[in-house]
Amino acid sequence: MTEDDLNVSIRRLYWLTALFGALGFVWYFWLQGPRSAFGFALGALGSFGNLWLFEWLSRALGPEQSGRKPWRAGAFIARYVILFLIAYVIVNALGVNLLPVLLGLLASTAAVLTSSIIEIIQGLFGKPSID
Repeated sequence: MTEDDLNVSIRRLYWLTALFGALGFVWYFWLQGPRSAFGFALGALGSFGNLWLFEWLSRALGPEQSGRKPWRAGAFIARYVILFLIAYVIVNALGVNLLPVLLGLLASTAAVLTSSIIEIIQGLFGKPSID
C-alpha cells in the first residue's frame, strides 16, 4: 500500500465515521428524541476523537519515527480508559440511556468495517496491481 493509498483510506475512515455519526443522530432523534440523539452524537464525537488518536499514535509508533517513547504506548492503552470515562460522564451528566452512547462510540468501528468492505470490493473489481 502506498502512502497515497493510506491517506485515501484514512480520509475515508473519517468521512464514514462522520456519516455514521450523523445517521445515528438522526435515527435516535426520530425514534427517542433529542436527549438520546445528543447522547449518540457525543458518543460518535468520542469515537471520532478515538480514531484521530489511534491514527496519531500509530504514526508516532511507526518504524520511521526515531527514538523510543514509552509514554506513547501508554497513551495507546489509556485511550480506552478515556473512552470509558467519556461514556460514564455522558450517561450520568445527561441522564441518557447507555445504549445510544455506546452505539455512538462504535461509529468508527462501523466505519472501519465498511471501509474494509469497500477496499475488498475495489480489490476484486478495481484496477489490477502491478507487483
